[in-house]
Amino acid sequence: MQSKELLMDLTNEQGAGRETQVQPPSDVWEQFFGVRKDASSRPTLRLVRKKPQSEPEQRKVVKHHHNHTIEIGGATLPRPAILRMRQIGINSFEYWIYRPPSKEYRHCNLVLDNLATDTEDRRWLVIG
Repeated sequence: MQSKELLMDLTNEQGAGRETQVQPPSDVWEQFFGVRKDASSRPTLRLVRKKPQSEPEQRKVVKHHHNHTIEIGGATLPRPAILRMRQIGINSFEYWIYRPPSKEYRHCNLVLDNLATDTEDRRWLVIG
C-alpha cells in the first residue's frame, strides 16, 4: 500500500469546547480517507498521535449535517494549528499537530501557502 499524507489547517468549525471534532472538507474525506460524502456506512479509524506519543484512539467517522466529522484527541486549542496525518494501514493513521512558532509549523504553513487547495476557509493538501 502506498502511504498518503494530509496537511490541513485546523479551524474552530465545531465551535468552542468542541475543537477536537474535526470536519475536513468532502474532498479530503474522499481523496485521503476514502470515505464518500454519501456513504451509508462509515469506518472506525485508528489514530495514533506521534508527538507527544499517545495510545491509539479508535474513532468512528460520524455524519454531521452536510459532512463527516472525526474526533482527533490532539486537535485541542490554540489556533492556528496544522494537522499532518499519514496513512499507515487500512483505516489506520498517525498524526502530528503543529503550532507556531515551531519549525514544523513554519514548514507546513509554507507548503500550504504554495500548494494547497483552499476550500471552506481551510487550506489542505493530499500527498501521495
